Amino acid sequence: MKKQGEIILINGATSAGKTTLTREVQKLADRPIMATGYDDFLPMLALKYVGLDPEITPHHWPCPDPGSPDTQRGFEILRDGEGENRTFRMMVGETAWTLMVGMRRALAAMAEAGNDLVLAEINTEIMLKDYLDAFKNIERVYMVGVHCPLEELERREDVMPNRRVGCARMQIEQVHIPGEYDFTVDTGKDDAVECARQILEFVDNNPPVVFKKLVERYGDIEPVTEFPVQWW
Repeated sequence: MKKQGEIILINGATSAGKTTLTREVQKLADRPIMATGYDDFLPMLALKYVGLDPEITPHHWPCPDPGSPDTQRGFEILRDGEGENRTFRMMVGETAWTLMVGMRRALAAMAEAGNDLVLAEINTEIMLKDYLDAFKNIERVYMVGVHCPLEELERREDVMPNRRVGCARMQIEQVHIPGEYDFTVDTGKDDAVECARQILEFVDNNPPVVFKKLVERYGDIEPVTEFPVQWW
């Protein structure tokens, strides 16, 4: 029987460069690694289930405003405050949560089948808990934290057409809870190629430790039954 694949779970705030980093890890690795993450799964949901505040709606994404029965079942990004002090938060309804629960079990099944994976994620605690439950039988899960100064994240949000200043500010305190990693990189200091090189060097020479510790610490994970829940 083919041995389990290993998973590199890359976690950080929006605009930290996680998706680019997963692609560089994939390119530099001396073995096949499947690069994926929530960005590949969220588009499975029809746009009528994605409600975006008008200030954040990308031009190529004709999403409805939040507040309809459909968007409340799916994903909603809501705005709090105005001007420079505004922040955004993402709410997840039952349909969207079911999608993400399925995503994590599908990724676990890929690893069980022998695929190595590198995943990009915004892992606030509620998401982390479901990863712990989904991946608890995977022997090698590396927890990699991606750090980047807020000033740089907001600079990137300001120049990227599909981002809005305020998302990273809302996420940055939540995304690193409990903040324990096997390895960390700083995409504000090093480019994606260098960060990918560092990650692979660590993974190739060290066993994962943190994920199993977190599985033991959190214990049995209760399923989410009340919606919506706040992702970030």
